[in-house]
Amino acid sequence: MIHKVRIVTSYHEPDIDGIACMYAYAELLNKQGENAQYFIWGTPKQEVSIVCNMFGITLKYLKPEQIAESSEFVIVDFNGKDQLHGSIEPNKVIEIIDHHGLSKTLQNYTSIQRLQIDRVGAAATIVTERYMQSKLTPSRESAILLFYGIISNSINLKSNITKQRDINACKWLKTVCKDISDEKIKEIFIKKSNIEDDNLRFEMECELPNTFPDFKVIIAQLEVANIEEFLKEKKQQILNIMQVAKKEKDVDYIFVNCVDILNGYIIVFPADEQSKQFVTKTFGYEFNENNEARINRIIQRKDMTAILREKYNPKMN
Repeated sequence: MIHKVRIVTSYHEPDIDGIACMYAYAELLNKQGENAQYFIWGTPKQEVSIVCNMFGITLKYLKPEQIAESSEFVIVDFNGKDQLHGSIEPNKVIEIIDHHGLSKTLQNYTSIQRLQIDRVGAAATIVTERYMQSKLTPSRESAILLFYGIISNSINLKSNITKQRDINACKWLKTVCKDISDEKIKEIFIKKSNIEDDNLRFEMECELPNTFPDFKVIIAQLEVANIEEFLKEKKQQILNIMQVAKKEKDVDYIFVNCVDILNGYIIVFPADEQSKQFVTKTFGYEFNENNEARINRIIQRKDMTAILREKYNPKMN
């Protein structure tokens, strides 16, 4: 029997969690007798190249025109429709693996055979568990990507969304790949924090608004080691980027969530007074004279988005 090709893909310009899931899950499907490939859409985030260069991992870039029309699709690390590549028809999506909240666009996927959306620290945790359950061993490359995907997405297992499942997955991956090292985490985080000016907007991910019945809002996010030092140098540029994005995307509010990935806290600051009032009303954050709100624990954009949905449009959850 000849199996249809399964294309494992994620959202546009994926982070290391999305890349890890694509790479490792396509490999797992092949180990299980399927015919699978992964498809990377756009340029991955900077951390992906840092990890790949550090460990000598080469990614393959499949072109859209190389994907057969008869292919079936597996979506990892997101379950919405807005970020699906235009060549992918929703009725050809047969599986979704994700760790975000349920998307209101799930109804567009009429051919789903398997759906797993678990609120864990990273989608890579779910893929790792698939390996554990199947009693199959990931390649060195898959194990490394999965491990650092979990570490990155959970902010070294310190974020609010970290579960025991994430911790167990990391422990297991260490047993199957001797090249995985906790010592590399700080090195990766520091390299990740070296963001060039012309790459700053890309890393902020401020292109997709959250749309609610009465307003649109963008939550940008930066994950940086020693965020206060970073902001001394980059704050004005970040403000300029937010103000430009607000006009370009025609949103009502925009603010940035700056996560200190080494020291475990966040600094939030808005683009303008209207955005500041919105953040105070929605989250209760208090701002200092520099228009910065510091919260002494890690809260990620996905947590803030969940609060927005619950407060302003519960039907989206």
